[in-house]
Amino acid sequence: MAQKPKDIPLDERPDDDGFKAPPKVATTELIDKDKDDESLNKWKSSLLGNVKLDEDPNLPHVSIMELRVLIPGRDDIVLHLDKKEEIEKLPKNPFVLKEGTSYRFQLRFKVRREIVVGLKSMTFVYKKGIRVDKSEQMIGSYGPQQDLHSFTYPEDTAPTGMLARGHYKAKSRFIDDDLTNHLEFRYTFDIRKKWPEEEKKK
Repeated sequence: MAQKPKDIPLDERPDDDGFKAPPKVATTELIDKDKDDESLNKWKSSLLGNVKLDEDPNLPHVSIMELRVLIPGRDDIVLHLDKKEEIEKLPKNPFVLKEGTSYRFQLRFKVRREIVVGLKSMTFVYKKGIRVDKSEQMIGSYGPQQDLHSFTYPEDTAPTGMLARGHYKAKSRFIDDDLTNHLEFRYTFDIRKKWPEEEKKK
């Protein structure tokens, strides 16, 4: 179940850039508005896609399905986020990044009934109990549709050096412009000098 703004600690809220989201408009109202405006209709079509307005109201507005770690030349690392039992496994099963490796995250998620405005992710990384990184990534605004939405993050690089290697714990949160917390989960990863298969060749 999505959490409301009061559930998010003040020091873990997104940076205030002064932007205020426009008033929410119901999807049905948006579809019916200015039907004769061709350019507006094209914009609505690109945002709303294949809309299904009669979905079960008990289903979440936004469902985060999976987060992939894309590494050139290697199989994707998949974090399954659509089931509680899968999420609970993540902290106990760290994935490995070789130091200096370039990688990207790729998110797949489902939007139902209404447009989600200003969806973003916030990630907090800890090493030995100390927060070593805080990152915020704007994902964007998306309309409801039958298919899953996909978003690929900008490329990042794993740090290098003896001090960078080790075990990390991370907490990620997906929120929108209303600070509604659609999902919060924890995972772990290790930064090593070599890939596991390279270490086995010693």
